[in-house]
Amino acid sequence: MRSLILLTTLSAALACGPADGGTASGSETSTAATGDPQTASTQPTSTGDSTGGVPTAPECQEDADCALFNDCCRCTAAPKSAQFPECDATCLQSTCDALGLRDVQVACLSGRCEFARVTCSDGPVACDEAKPQCAEGTVNSVKDSCWGPCMDPRYCEGGPCTADSCGDGWTCVDSQSGASTCAPVPFECSGGTPTCACLQPYLDEFCGGACSDAAGGVLCEDGG
Repeated sequence: MRSLILLTTLSAALACGPADGGTASGSETSTAATGDPQTASTQPTSTGDSTGGVPTAPECQEDADCALFNDCCRCTAAPKSAQFPECDATCLQSTCDALGLRDVQVACLSGRCEFARVTCSDGPVACDEAKPQCAEGTVNSVKDSCWGPCMDPRYCEGGPCTADSCGDGWTCVDSQSGASTCAPVPFECSGGTPTCACLQPYLDEFCGGACSDAAGGVLCEDGG
């Protein structure tokens, strides 16, 4: 199960009608799949399987297989075919918007539907928008010369990361050059343990060279 990054408490607001399960425009309080109205998360409580089970085969082959599920109850990337429980909450803004995830994109990473990688930066930017104040545990990103969504650092292009910084279901991939980046552990990896064998179909996404197994993860042999 992907780890949950708990963000700041969201302000309660007046109810203004039932959500329709899609992008909501209205709520008492925006929550993610945690079901706790005092917390919200940029991660779902399941790995693409709406029943809470963990798949053992890839859930996507390309970005187009994934969709953003954004309503009063959740803000998550999942296969387009995923079925989530009906969201009975009402909200003034959708969960993604409440979390500062405006214009967040989804992608197929390591055979999993995830938020797309972003360029993490504190600027400067070319637009006149004020710099977003990101919640604890998230960082600023830049998109099209302006500010992008506040994201969990695991989604930053090019890292860096440490063995413990990527969270459950992810691994920090080190390179001989000294670079590092977080990568989702494919569902095919038994017990969630990353190895070069189970990562092989996805190495091009985060490893430019050969791969060797290392303690607690893998190493990209890029000749550095």
